[in-house]
Amino acid sequence: MSGVLEKGSGHSSPRGDSDGEPSLDNSPNNGPKVHVFNEQTNYVPRRTIITIFLACASVDFVSLMDQTTLASCLYIIANSLGASNQASWISGSYFVTSTCFQLVYGKLSDIWSRKIVLFVGLAIFFFGSLAASLAQTVTQLIVFRAFTGVGGGGLMTVAQMIVSDVVPLRERGKYQGIMGAVVAIANGVGPLIGGALASISHDSWRWIFRLNLPLTAICSACVYFFMPLREVEGDWKLKVKAIDFVGVVLALGGTAVFFLGLNWGGNDYSWNSPHVIASLVVGFVIVAVFVLWQWKGAAVPLIPLHIFRARIVNGCTLTTFIAGWNSMVQLYYIPTFFQLVYNYSTVKAAAMLIPIIVVQTFASTISGLIVHWIGRYRESILFGFGIWAIALGLYSTLDESSGVGKQVGYAILSGAGVGSTLQPSLIALQAGVERRDMAVITSFRSFMRNLGGTLGIVISGTILNNVIAFSISSLNLSASDSQSLLAHPSTFLSAQSAEKAAHIRSVLIPAYRKGFRIIFLIEAGLSALAFLLACWLIPQVGLSRADDDALKEEGKKRAQNGSDPEKEPRQTEKSG
Repeated sequence: MSGVLEKGSGHSSPRGDSDGEPSLDNSPNNGPKVHVFNEQTNYVPRRTIITIFLACASVDFVSLMDQTTLASCLYIIANSLGASNQASWISGSYFVTSTCFQLVYGKLSDIWSRKIVLFVGLAIFFFGSLAASLAQTVTQLIVFRAFTGVGGGGLMTVAQMIVSDVVPLRERGKYQGIMGAVVAIANGVGPLIGGALASISHDSWRWIFRLNLPLTAICSACVYFFMPLREVEGDWKLKVKAIDFVGVVLALGGTAVFFLGLNWGGNDYSWNSPHVIASLVVGFVIVAVFVLWQWKGAAVPLIPLHIFRARIVNGCTLTTFIAGWNSMVQLYYIPTFFQLVYNYSTVKAAAMLIPIIVVQTFASTISGLIVHWIGRYRESILFGFGIWAIALGLYSTLDESSGVGKQVGYAILSGAGVGSTLQPSLIALQAGVERRDMAVITSFRSFMRNLGGTLGIVISGTILNNVIAFSISSLNLSASDSQSLLAHPSTFLSAQSAEKAAHIRSVLIPAYRKGFRIIFLIEAGLSALAFLLACWLIPQVGLSRADDDALKEEGKKRAQNGSDPEKEPRQTEKSG
């Protein structure tokens, strides 16, 4: 089941057979003849690497700014459109489509080239943002955000693929600080900009989406001028024929229905409702059919299952799922924890994420440099999950008497854990596959990280709501009041008399503290599990590949001769 791409020789020194032209795979054991597309590896000189990383950073910035500016003002937007009960779907619709399409971006970029797929994603993102800024009803906004997610889902994923094309594995850490700094800036200023824009007037939230338009235009210009990426040879008919359309339909349909059930559960419908159960079951069945199709039916599978024969791939996939769970729950619930348990303002509660974000950026940069200096990633991954488990365990001990020193100190430990696992785990995953599978495994990693984040938020929210619902039953509130208190506690309490609000808080705060304690302990346990999985399933493999030096020399010659790398075929060493 080699698909359209050539066979390789091993984990530490993958090889390709392609000389830059499409060819036929005539192996007797491979079934029908299929075309072999050239790989897009294009190692470039250092000065060019910097500009490419800046262009990739601009892609990350656009994607993250869209999410972070919106996160702080969902209820302002929903109230403006008269649908506060559907606020979660404004972001949820984007998240569902962006996650689903991550499964297909890897293979599509292998067939059509990274640059073309990235431009398509940026175009969809641009027009989706434009449409969202003009939405007149919450239904229109949800639909337009879902459309935006189709493009947005591939932005950061394709940027990571481009990084793997232009820099050898071991050297990526040297330049990762550029992208890490951009992530920190977007995560830091996005919520502030979003809140400021949304609070100017009744309709000023539209500027959040209008802000995406010039940012996307600038990003597109950076991609066009600063990314000398290789073209995939072959006419459009050949490329269309190589797309696994059945796999695309099954992948998108199965994951979309499954995520729909997850978003419905505990929000629009109870978990034991027919809507939720049917969505989860049908989604799971379609995903199972997708896996069978990839295994037995697809000539050119979207996700070649042979990549999971490598122990390191399974280990990195499982630990990435856990990292996605913990990261998303942290970002979502830590501000809520400080706001409800410590009665911090919205701004002060959000500011408690700053130590995590700053230290995460620093740790990500340092861990990348360590990989470059000593050629090892395993120790950084183990250290990261170990310190992360400790930090989350300490978070579970916080109560109303804990001082700011502990709050910030635990955040610093957590940031060190997140940052130490982020880049080394990606490098380990990419080191475990051959070049022909690099894009596919990178997009699958993004999918698993988002899947973990979605399940983490859903399950954590269910735990919290169950604990609180049990505790507030003693208040004898009506069903509607109980639902309002669970959904929007701050808004509900502000509408009560001072005496009644104080009484409700006396019951609510201990319940929240108990619920958050359970959530943090689950996260700590998952981090400890990830540590054990990394010990067992993530071995150290070599990061240097036999043709790295030759590829670097070719890149230097192209730069010196002023040749166009998109038109010049590259000779690669064949496997022995």
